[in-house]
Amino acid sequence: METNIAIVGDEYFVVGFQLAGVKRTVIADEATINKKLEAVLDRKDIGIVIMQHTDFEKLNQRLKDRAMTQVKPTVVVLSHDTSAEENLRLMIKRSLGIDLWSKENAHKSA
Repeated sequence: METNIAIVGDEYFVVGFQLAGVKRTVIADEATINKKLEAVLDRKDIGIVIMQHTDFEKLNQRLKDRAMTQVKPTVVVLSHDTSAEENLRLMIKRSLGIDLWSKENAHKSA
């Protein structure tokens, strides 16, 4: 089963993912971020939504709560915070149902 990834953010954030081959990108500014993210969260074909922490902080509280509790799509918030890798690990585990960083799964893929 394919998990489609969508990127939501400003044009500078989105373009890096476009260059990496991600096709589902949504450019949003402070005025449109709530409406555009909500539209992406309502899509059934998206499994993971990636956005940066600065954009996430611009969301209204209701949408922040929805983004952090909704299982599909799983919202991954990228940050420069040192605990960001652990948060990413937990979000991917919640979305895919497996821990990609576990030693057991590393042996299975080798």
